[in-house]
Amino acid sequence: MHSLLALASLIVPAPQVVEEIAQQIADRYVLIDQAPRIADQLLENAVAGKYDKIPTPAKLAEALTGDLRRISGDLHFAVEHDPALAARLVAENAAQSRKLPELAPTADQLERMRRANHGFRRVEILAGNVALIQISAFEDLGVASNTAATAMAFASNADAVIVDVRGNPGGSGNTVGFLVSYFLAADVELMSMFDRETGETTVSRTLASVPGKRMLGAPLFVLVGPTTGSAAEAFAFTLQQLGRATVVGMKSVGAAQGGGWVPVGDGFVVFIPSFRPFNPRTGRNWEGTGVQPDEATSPDRALEVAHARAVAALDKKATRQDLRWLLPLLERAASGPAEHDASGLPGRYEGVQITAVAGTLKFLGASGVLRDLTPLCDGTFLVEDASVPATAQARVRFVAGADGAVSGLELLTENGEVISRSRL
Repeated sequence: MHSLLALASLIVPAPQVVEEIAQQIADRYVLIDQAPRIADQLLENAVAGKYDKIPTPAKLAEALTGDLRRISGDLHFAVEHDPALAARLVAENAAQSRKLPELAPTADQLERMRRANHGFRRVEILAGNVALIQISAFEDLGVASNTAATAMAFASNADAVIVDVRGNPGGSGNTVGFLVSYFLAADVELMSMFDRETGETTVSRTLASVPGKRMLGAPLFVLVGPTTGSAAEAFAFTLQQLGRATVVGMKSVGAAQGGGWVPVGDGFVVFIPSFRPFNPRTGRNWEGTGVQPDEATSPDRALEVAHARAVAALDKKATRQDLRWLLPLLERAASGPAEHDASGLPGRYEGVQITAVAGTLKFLGASGVLRDLTPLCDGTFLVEDASVPATAQARVRFVAGADGAVSGLELLTENGEVISRSRL
């Protein structure tokens, strides 16, 4: 008997919660023509008793989240049982307010943001003077501005920039606008936004000024993947639509509509998408479709691909020996060893012996150490030597005579030296 009473006490008053969720959706959901259908379907589920015997608040929230996303196709819908957040929202009269309130972060939230460095997880300069900025979340600019400006200052002397948002689920749009402004001139039209709660459509623009300097001429690449969502998608989509960035990776989540949390009783809160961003020139956004990459590749290869494309872009702008030397190594990292025809290459050359073992070319020179020859995209071969960095390893270029047969080879060094060796 006691166990039955305990179970009964866990049963959540689902119908009241569902009724309030349905009413809030009808009043606030950004797709006005879809809101009644979503609300009605949820109510039909409740009338049919679908939620009546769910034993815990967490399970009810999970069930309602799944149904809302299935009915609407909108991945921003969410229900949680969070009495603390619900109480804060009730204190702000959120359920009755025309416009949902902006809640200041709690002390715990601020501490979590600090430990996560406000989403800026990695900032470094890669080979070829390419800056990499990895952002795991777009925290509100009110707390993230100093960290964001510092990251951009670190990257400001780079010749090209890669921004990695592959695992970024989203966050605050004001930080997106702040960062986008570093790559575009002042007062550039970005995105339009329709807000259901106010009935207004506004247009966002780049900031008139940013801390530090803008990076207007630097080739820009944005990495995305199947866990890039919401505000992170907005960052990639905005720069892509303006022709400012090349997007590399795999199609993103496809969650464009933003909104806020509403209390719906008994400690439950529902996230309702209440505004819709879109390109003011095309009317399009990434809802349902995701941000489509300009260069598709697996997420685990996206950085290598973008790094190679960045150095190639720099090489086109101003041919430099260091970039020309670096690029084949980056292409190998991005695409793997180049295909090659080894026939006719093995043999004796002045001071060098080239052999083929199980399809792999081998190099034996003055060191007396047998080394692999790895084909590169520019037709040369890397003389593999793990004792020195790849950029410092010598390369071999085979030379053909007038009859097309291999007549010699050239040893190439990082400093531009070319040492010729005739075939014996």
